[in-house]
Amino acid sequence: MFFPVVCHYEDGGYWSEFPDLPGCFSQGETEQEVIKNSKESLSGYLITLLESGEDIPVASSISTVKLEGAGFVSLVECELTGETRYVRKNITLPEWMNVKAEKMGINFSQLLQETLQVKFGMV
Repeated sequence: MFFPVVCHYEDGGYWSEFPDLPGCFSQGETEQEVIKNSKESLSGYLITLLESGEDIPVASSISTVKLEGAGFVSLVECELTGETRYVRKNITLPEWMNVKAEKMGINFSQLLQETLQVKFGMV
C-alpha cells in the first residue's frame, strides 16, 4: 500500500503528516530520516487500525495533495505482511481441490492472505 505524506521543513528539521490518516505524524532531521520514520509511523498506525477492527482509509492520489510552506510531498509504502498477530483458521473445500492445490505446492495461508488483501483494496 502507498499513502501520500506531506513533509514540512521547520526550524532546521522535518515533520510529516498523512492527509488520509488523522493523527499519524513523524519527524526527522533530514529528508531521508523523515521518510524512514514516516514509514514506521504509517505501519504502526495501520496495524492499530486493523487490530481494532477498523477499515484502512483509501489513500488519496499524490496529485491531489497540496503543500503549504517549505517541504515536499512523497509516497510512503507500507507492507503489513508479518507485522501483526496471526490467528489460525480452518477451511473446508472439496477433496479434489485440496489434492490439486497440494500437487501444485499452493500455500493455503498465503493464498488466503493475498486474496483478502485484494478484497480489502490493500494491493
